[in-house]
Amino acid sequence: MTPSRAFLHGFLFGLLIFTLANVLAAHLLSDCGLPAILGADSCADDIARAGFPLIFFEQGGFAYRSIFNLPYLFLDSFIGLLFSALCGFFTAWRKSRNQ
Repeated sequence: MTPSRAFLHGFLFGLLIFTLANVLAAHLLSDCGLPAILGADSCADDIARAGFPLIFFEQGGFAYRSIFNLPYLFLDSFIGLLFSALCGFFTAWRKSRNQ
């Protein structure tokens, strides 16, 4: 496996981990879990939240409110890409070191 292929594998693995962390955070932070984010819940006054490490979306509640923070979404995306790139560089470095 070439270092560029190792980087790609590490990058995709980091992206998968970050995506799963975001899905898990959306499930745990929302009142009725992941169905609240998808709009398939049966809770009357739940609050749906999304974003990890920064919450960029919040909607619902007894006194209804809807918040979407675009800079937090961009910052979350940047953190995810940075984490994925670091995983890719680390994987490529380990691969080149073990050859």
